[in-house]
Amino acid sequence: MKRRTATTLSTAAVLALALGACSGADGANEAPTSADPAEVEGSVTFWTYPIGTTGEGDWWGPHVEAFNEIYPNVDVEVIVQPWTNREETLVTSIAGGQGPDVVYFNPDFIPKFVEEGVLMPMDDVVDPESFVPASLEAMTWEDSVYSVPLLMQIQTSYCNTEVLAAAGVEKCPTTWDELAEAGPAVKDAGFYLTEYTGALDMTLNHTFYLYLWQAGGEVLSEDMTEATFNGPEGLEALEFIKQMVDEGWVPQQALTSADPFEQTEVGKAQVAYVMGSNLTTTREVVNPDVIETVPPMTGAEQVASGSVGGLSVLNTAESPEAALAWVEYVTGKEFAETFLAETGYLPPRTDVTGLFEDDPQTAGGLEYLDTIRVGVMHPNARQLIDTISPHIQSALLGKAEPQAALDAAAAEVNEILARSGS
Repeated sequence: MKRRTATTLSTAAVLALALGACSGADGANEAPTSADPAEVEGSVTFWTYPIGTTGEGDWWGPHVEAFNEIYPNVDVEVIVQPWTNREETLVTSIAGGQGPDVVYFNPDFIPKFVEEGVLMPMDDVVDPESFVPASLEAMTWEDSVYSVPLLMQIQTSYCNTEVLAAAGVEKCPTTWDELAEAGPAVKDAGFYLTEYTGALDMTLNHTFYLYLWQAGGEVLSEDMTEATFNGPEGLEALEFIKQMVDEGWVPQQALTSADPFEQTEVGKAQVAYVMGSNLTTTREVVNPDVIETVPPMTGAEQVASGSVGGLSVLNTAESPEAALAWVEYVTGKEFAETFLAETGYLPPRTDVTGLFEDDPQTAGGLEYLDTIRVGVMHPNARQLIDTISPHIQSALLGKAEPQAALDAAAAEVNEILARSGS
């Protein structure tokens, strides 16, 4: 997933102005107690995005009608916003007093918006027993849940069986040692072992961070006051990636540019092992018959990259009880079964079962949802990625030694953390 650049006017500045100019209902800082559906009334504006087929036509119409059979006095307006510049659009709308009541959020939005006092905590409306722990962890900031999970996505690990056969490799790697062992044979057969995308406009969540987590490391200290990615685990991760670069096991072009998927070596079916892929997108380009899905890669730890999407309520909502009712409906079991079956995402709810029984490649991901790491939960998470990425790329291109590159990046990150008060 490509990163979006930060707004020119900081989110903090704009939201501070917004919160000074408008306020929600009394007690809007806390989730209201659910009431009899017949007594809940008000209007709800819901901002979502083109998630699979849900962005097409009047997909949401019948679901709003079904909701109104339960909550007849709640008027729901669903607005499908574009993904492009979504943070900037949301900040501007809040500043202008035109923000939504409910919004689809990913984890990296939560710390920043919580720090600015925009989101309502949802602890009282989330039953931990009903959700995959990793989904709630991804939506938690400072011990409170701020978004109710709607979907999960795992970046699926797989091998191209035709490439393995050509290289005489009998088993798809699932550990770092097995991956390195397969490298020479795959290269000799004229293929690439794997692909590492080092382009500066790509997130580290699916690249360096993933290897770091697999090595047992963390990006920041537990109290988030200093960088730790330059420790022994980070060095091990970067040196492993660099080994694959130096041996010619990964395509060189991907180290500096992010091409359309079909133009990459993975899309051209020239790569033996892919550590993480959007399976739906991949199978539109790569023949599904040559894809062998496998468990997430294991170094010191088994970790998969992925994402969680959920619904958050802004504390400027004029009818928080109605907004909450909509969130509970959309993230509930019945709606989730329809939504997930049509979009191909995986369920964060433990009571949604039986999905993708006719698609074992997708269904295989269900077993590993709790291995998913979504990124760094910090208000400056994207700025940290912008800061670290050039140093990682520099090491991979041979312009800096791995430890020196990590130390230089850590020094800059520590300055950011100090300025932000972390």
